[in-house]
Amino acid sequence: MNELRKNALNLGASDAAIIPAAMISIEDGIVEMCREPLCEGYGKSAHCPPHAMKPAEAREFLKSFHTALLFKVDVSPSILLSEERFEAFKVIYTITSQLETIAIRSGYPMSRGFAAGSCKPVFCKDLSCAALTDRTLCRYPSLVRPSMEAIGMNAFKLIREVGWEIHPIVKNSDPEAIPNGVLAGIILVA
Repeated sequence: MNELRKNALNLGASDAAIIPAAMISIEDGIVEMCREPLCEGYGKSAHCPPHAMKPAEAREFLKSFHTALLFKVDVSPSILLSEERFEAFKVIYTITSQLETIAIRSGYPMSRGFAAGSCKPVFCKDLSCAALTDRTLCRYPSLVRPSMEAIGMNAFKLIREVGWEIHPIVKNSDPEAIPNGVLAGIILVA
């Protein structure tokens, strides 16, 4: 796990923490936040609610894991409030998929990664989700993962529990009033 943490930092994570999987909170209300106000990916991606794993399924799924690697990337609040945010989210997806692959190749074949935010505006902004419309494979299967929030993970709570600073950023936030921006991903290792 220490090697996986080093890999996260080498891939561009600002920090990474090895945590017990039992620390991860799956909450029904987190998924509801995707619905109101409507997230731009809600119902439009196979990896977003209502198509993603339901919180009850996620709680059961999580029982198969004992350890996880949570990582973060610090991002300027002004970037997170601009169109540039999609490139920042792409970094999280890239790190997540690479760490998942590293974990699997390191002898943890059941490892599973979760990114941040909806993949729809990041990879298929002006396209329909192929996995939903054509019932074919995702256009980016090596990169796209469900977000932590899509299955009900309380990312804010988890980030605070490991001692990292995080602030809510919404469309009308003043970037000058926010000390830092954070995007995070997680790899469940088994």
